[in-house]
Amino acid sequence: MLVYGDRSERADPSQKTAALRESLDAVRQMPAGLERHSTLVSALIDAGMLLQGIADSDFERAGVDRRIDATEVLTAFLVQLSGEVIRSWESDFACGIPDAPTLRDLPGEVRLREPEGYAFYALYPEAFAEAARKLRVENPRVIGIRSIGTSLGAMVAAALGAKGFATVRPFGNPFARQVAIAPELERELFALDRDYVIVDEGPGLSGSSFGAVADWLLGRGIPLDRIVLVPSHGGEPGPQASGAHRMIWRRVRKSPAGFDGRWLAERFGPLKPLGTGTRLKLLAGSGGGRILLRFAGLGKIDERKLAMARAMHGAGFAPEPLGLAHGFLAERWHEDAQRLDRSERPLREMAAYIGARARLFPAAESEGASIGQLFAMTRRNVEVALGTEASARLAHWEQRLASLAGRVSRVRTDNRMDAHKWLRLPGRRLLKTDALDHHCAHDLVGAQDMAWDVAGAAVEFDLDPRERRFLAAEAGRAARRLVDPELLDLMTLAYLAFRLGEARLTCLEAASASYERRLRQLLLERSSPSKPRESAFGGHAERTAAGTIQP
Repeated sequence: MLVYGDRSERADPSQKTAALRESLDAVRQMPAGLERHSTLVSALIDAGMLLQGIADSDFERAGVDRRIDATEVLTAFLVQLSGEVIRSWESDFACGIPDAPTLRDLPGEVRLREPEGYAFYALYPEAFAEAARKLRVENPRVIGIRSIGTSLGAMVAAALGAKGFATVRPFGNPFARQVAIAPELERELFALDRDYVIVDEGPGLSGSSFGAVADWLLGRGIPLDRIVLVPSHGGEPGPQASGAHRMIWRRVRKSPAGFDGRWLAERFGPLKPLGTGTRLKLLAGSGGGRILLRFAGLGKIDERKLAMARAMHGAGFAPEPLGLAHGFLAERWHEDAQRLDRSERPLREMAAYIGARARLFPAAESEGASIGQLFAMTRRNVEVALGTEASARLAHWEQRLASLAGRVSRVRTDNRMDAHKWLRLPGRRLLKTDALDHHCAHDLVGAQDMAWDVAGAAVEFDLDPRERRFLAAEAGRAARRLVDPELLDLMTLAYLAFRLGEARLTCLEAASASYERRLRQLLLERSSPSKPRESAFGGHAERTAAGTIQP
């Protein structure tokens, strides 16, 4: 099943170095406090992404991980900056600010990968430093796994006072990765009398990135008791892990760097975890003044989400945002809000919300999967779930993809229009919750045409064809542009295929069965794309107060 995707950007490393210098100058001007510390961590993340981009660019040229002047200078700077982050965290946010490095012989362009743990999973660099200090290691050599291992590895190296720090890029089959290290770097790394500390987020479905580095060390005679892991959790690798890697995982020393919310509790009072999703949400305080703290992302991501939250609250669709606290967005908690009744179909309100997002949040083409990528995901997931015969029913769409791609108007879509994501306030106003993250989540969908949210609402509220046409028409009026009917048809198929894949990978059996049933039914009902007059705008329908539909 295809579900996940990577976020990346092409950038000029010289410009990124200049921006890093400006960020550090800005931190120097800030008074001591959590905001200053958070900005310093943002600079650490940016520097780590720059190292990742330069190192990966050289890896693509050389085919091996090796030392070059730019990565040497940037690695030393990252360890120095990490030391100041640690000092800031362990004091009253007072620390020095190192000068940005001078980098020479840079490539003209690099690919910067978004560090998933900082963006989605509440991984904090400070937690990795604390985890490292729990270790008893001798002459440690730290190996960070790119991408996020550039900055996390630097934090561990700084915390341990390690003399050496290197990064590697595992490659190949996602479930059986390997590493390739140049002979000169291998000679520098290799010694039997030292402990090797491997740093990364995860393990994920297979733990093969950790496993690849451990395999390389074991293959060169490093004993298992000299290998130490600093992961983001202490649980087992996922179901795709090999038996050999499971054995390594169970036998080596580990110091997991889990989330520690004590600093949040000191600021906001008692914390209660909410929900089971990937985004960490905490209910803070007690009584009538409680607030919701949701992890929005470290770096500059949280600032963009705060701006979005303010815009949606101003338009009347979202809870009031109260501010940021080092990666967490605080918003007002509505104690008296109620979930929607199962029979409710708030078509006009959902349409107004979808249209408002389309007006407020235009997106760049690079922020989401292309029509071709959505179709490839759809065909793959249909084939895996329903077989080749069902997948063959999608073939006629291929000749339409180029035309449809030119009709996409990309916006920061909600991507989660599920009924339980809506709240009704006592005054009958409807609020949309969990509306900030899913257009930039750790999946392949990203920002899409507003037709994606119309399709999502139609699926999640089980709308009949006339209700779907009405929702599309009203959303188009609110956005001041039409919802393309043919695009809506394809995105309905893609939405079902994506949510089916997601449900299967997360073992949600009831949801999986529901999406599969509706996808099968849709494929059997429609063997070709609908003509525009037969689809979203095939007639105007309106829901009356009594709940019936009138054409």
